[in-house]
Order: sequence, then structure tokens, then C-alpha cells
Amino acid sequence: MNRFKVCVFGAVTGFINGIFGSGGGVAAVYFLEKYASLTARKSHATAVALILPISVVSAVIYLFKADIMIKSVLITSAGGVIGGITGAFLLGKVSNNIIHKTFGIFMIISAIRMIML
Repeated sequence: MNRFKVCVFGAVTGFINGIFGSGGGVAAVYFLEKYASLTARKSHATAVALILPISVVSAVIYLFKADIMIKSVLITSAGGVIGGITGAFLLGKVSNNIIHKTFGIFMIISAIRMIML
């Protein structure tokens, strides 16, 4: 894979994640499957690893520039850690077809909710 394309992809992923507070992983999954020819399982796992440093940088900036509810972050993160561990273990046991369908369903539900707001 071309280094320039990878760098541009990283910038786009970081921009999406930074401006919306999330969503960079969706772009990463799409790019990794389409352009890096990774399986659904590998693209999802790689996207999670990719989003970590991007999210840390965004979070530090948000801490200084935005009104963040630290108590809510800590409580929600506790559940998020448990869910992340569970999801990471289950990812290896689920077929690529199920991963695609489940991911698609969540994207459709999210899109409908965003449009309805």
C-alpha cells in the first residue's frame, strides 16, 4: 500500500474522529477492507488499534477546550472497558459475514437516529 495514501487516510480518519468525537473507526474499517484488502475481522481489530492514539490526542485537546463531564466519562469508561474486552474476545469467534451484517445494522440505526434528531 502506498505510504502517501496511508498518510492521507490517517489524516481523514483523524479529522473525522476529531470533529465528530467518533466515527474515525468507521472510515478506518471501510478503508482497510476496500484498499488494504483486510478481512472484516482484521479491519475491525486494526481500526480499534488505529483509533486509540487518534482518540487520545483528540481527548487531550477536548479536555482543555471543551466542557467535559469527567464523572460521566469515568463511569461510562468502566462499562466501555468491560464491553471492549468482551467484544475483542467475541470478534475472533464471529464470522466475517455476521460482522458485516451487525456493523451495517448499527450504522443504519445510528444514521436513522441522527437524521431524526
